[in-house]
Amino acid sequence: MNIQMKTYINKIALVLIVTGAAFTSCESYEDFTGDFDKTTVYFATQKPLRTIVSYDEMSFKVGVSLGGKRENTVEEYADFEIDPDLLNTVDGADVFTLLPSSYYKLSNTSKMVIPIGEFIGDVAVTLNKELFTNDPLATQNTYALPLKITNSSLDSIGGFDPDGTVIDIPKNYTILVVKYISSYSGVYYHKGTQKEVDGSGGLISETIYNNTDDVNNQTWGLSTVDRNSVKTSGIGTFTNQNFVINIDESTNAIYIDAPSSGVTNLVGTGTLNNDRSISLSYSFTLSGKNYEVEDTLVLRQPVEKDLIFEEW
Repeated sequence: MNIQMKTYINKIALVLIVTGAAFTSCESYEDFTGDFDKTTVYFATQKPLRTIVSYDEMSFKVGVSLGGKRENTVEEYADFEIDPDLLNTVDGADVFTLLPSSYYKLSNTSKMVIPIGEFIGDVAVTLNKELFTNDPLATQNTYALPLKITNSSLDSIGGFDPDGTVIDIPKNYTILVVKYISSYSGVYYHKGTQKEVDGSGGLISETIYNNTDDVNNQTWGLSTVDRNSVKTSGIGTFTNQNFVINIDESTNAIYIDAPSSGVTNLVGTGTLNNDRSISLSYSFTLSGKNYEVEDTLVLRQPVEKDLIFEEW
């Protein structure tokens, strides 16, 4: 075979290889871009823990996800029900109490709609602020809302993956645990002046902690006691003691009490300001020494921005 013929054959072989690869690539691309054999609807997590801030409107959403489609061109739905039996049958859920029906309302009591172009369908849960926040158990992991998908316009419900394979842990339910935190809780920049005084009120020493740039000040964490009360993470310049700030929502007046065991003679008042900062004026005794304090607490950011995704 001459050189010219060999070159011609090699070119044909190369064309066949490239063409075959192109067909294979097209098939792989179609596999990647096409829908799965089955569609499914499911709850993405079975053990969500939702923490709601005690604002005037205490509302959040819970929903289902669509699987098995690259694009959703039709409206789909999932019917659901509240299933108290889940609190007895799901491992670890028996410690929760069914959320009383008087504590909340659902925007739809039986159906979650997945709109065209979307992959999530949800309903809004609106808590009754007065009832929920006046329950002392509602600041803890006490109440749960167990939801179960009962029917859907899709091919399968939570028990299968998009290929139709049975999954080990069904996703046709979710047990939503819900609690609240005070709207006055959060991380605050702590600024002020602390004076040590003698028995007659005479000045012994003074400590000023008041940087004009808020981020350069120390911070206090205010944790929830109830809707209108928060516990501090310090007192004056001392970070190993604390007390409780109580806010009268009708007047924005503040009174303080419940100091930690090392603090005595705690007396003081304060004000919740229009910018949500807190002004405090108080005195106390610690380790035999008397102190007078003027504090300002400036909220670092809205408390909901400190919240993260959690599971129980």
